[in-house]
Amino acid sequence: MKYKLLSKRYDDLEQEVLEALRQEVLDSKTESKYMSTNVLKVNVFDYTELAIINGELTFMSEGGHHYGIYSECSLEDLIDILTKI
Repeated sequence: MKYKLLSKRYDDLEQEVLEALRQEVLDSKTESKYMSTNVLKVNVFDYTELAIINGELTFMSEGGHHYGIYSECSLEDLIDILTKI
C-alpha cells in the first residue's frame, strides 16, 4: 500500500510528458517529409520525426514508416526528446 503513490506519480509524469510532446508537435512549424502534418524532428533509434497521426503520437522512420510511441522508447527517452528542444 505504501508504494501506491509511486505508481500514481509515474502515471502523472507519463501524462505530463505525453501532453508536452503533443503540444510541441502541434506548435511545430516543421512539416513532415512524408505527410502533410506538423512534426518534431527527432533522432531516437531509427526515428526521424514525431507526429500526431490518427490522434496518436507516432514516430516515423527515414522511410516514412510509422511506429507507436513506446515501440522502442522508454519514458526516459521521451523526456530526453523534450530536453533537447
